[in-house]
Amino acid sequence: MDTDVQISEALIDDHRALTAFLSAIPDSAQLGTLISTRDPLNTRAYDDDHQTARFVVSDGTTATCFTMTGITIDQAELITLSCEESNQWNLATFRQALARAVGEPERGTR
Repeated sequence: MDTDVQISEALIDDHRALTAFLSAIPDSAQLGTLISTRDPLNTRAYDDDHQTARFVVSDGTTATCFTMTGITIDQAELITLSCEESNQWNLATFRQALARAVGEPERGTR
């Protein structure tokens, strides 16, 4: 597999950490507004030019971004469906969903 899952997190109450978290995500102004409501959040974006998918989830306390490069928009959609189906939004689930989406055997978790 040519891609892996990168993860970043920030506590919503930590302004400096949240600012750094959002600065790594293109066009994140609206996302920052959504996160600041402290409501549970599950959103995604896909960058066609760089074949990069970003999945942002928040439980109202912590915001987490899972980033995957080198996947198609169809693969990103399969990953979303897999995570929504299992209602699991963690690194192990994303790695398993990524492996299924690209048709490769699933790796162990770290």
